[in-house]
Amino acid sequence: MVVNDTLQTNIDKTEKERLEKREGIEKQDYEDSISLAKALVGALKIATLNIEKEKFQNKYEVISDSISVNVEINLDYHFTKKYPHLIIRRHGPNAVYIDIYNKNDRKFEKVVSHEQWVMTYVNDTIRDVNGDGLNDFVVNWYGATGCCLKAFSNVYLLRQNKNEFSNNFEFINPTFSPKEKIIRGVCYGHPGETEMYKYKWNEEMVDTIEYVGYEKNDSGKKTGKIVISNTSSCSNTFKVLKRLNSVPNEYKKIEGYDWFTGKGYE
Repeated sequence: MVVNDTLQTNIDKTEKERLEKREGIEKQDYEDSISLAKALVGALKIATLNIEKEKFQNKYEVISDSISVNVEINLDYHFTKKYPHLIIRRHGPNAVYIDIYNKNDRKFEKVVSHEQWVMTYVNDTIRDVNGDGLNDFVVNWYGATGCCLKAFSNVYLLRQNKNEFSNNFEFINPTFSPKEKIIRGVCYGHPGETEMYKYKWNEEMVDTIEYVGYEKNDSGKKTGKIVISNTSSCSNTFKVLKRLNSVPNEYKKIEGYDWFTGKGYE
């Protein structure tokens, strides 16, 4: 009976510690969110005071309840020469927050909001990704878990009204070719064992053109042929479209091609 009482006491103690730890994490998350929200409100106030300017930049640090937030304010003609946009970046303890606003009738209206875990964030860029002549917003990051190549890009397309943006598109290991309106990339998988993909922009949609992979026999060994298919080989609708002797040249210059071939990763 004494043993059972001791066991129950240890279980109760462990559960209490778990709950206290969880409560501490939730409290910290709440405090972080409050500090980050305050930082955004403050940044918007500063930007609004300078709304008449064509360009405005400011960088500073805010410390609230011992939580440090680095703030960047940048008002400029980032995407077009006609309409200015305000970009506010907040670098918090755990994540990077990027908010984009258009300037309309002496006020700012939010058109993009992106949150990225600080451990995965690489950078963000402004460039024409889909070949429509308009600059788009791209957040680049690298996956924190997993064994294989995992460079991601989240793309927000600037719409034709030159003020608003599309919902975000996420691509893994992409190489963008705006002139062709094409995205080529390497799928997730071990070096020499994964596939490549080819997509095409269709306004605010992405059409799948094809997948490229090594043909394998029933034993799982490569035959030396290349397979062009309609989907990834793991899909239930997988269908071979072509069998080739070598990889099409258009894929040989994309980022991650060596990962696809496995050369240098043996």
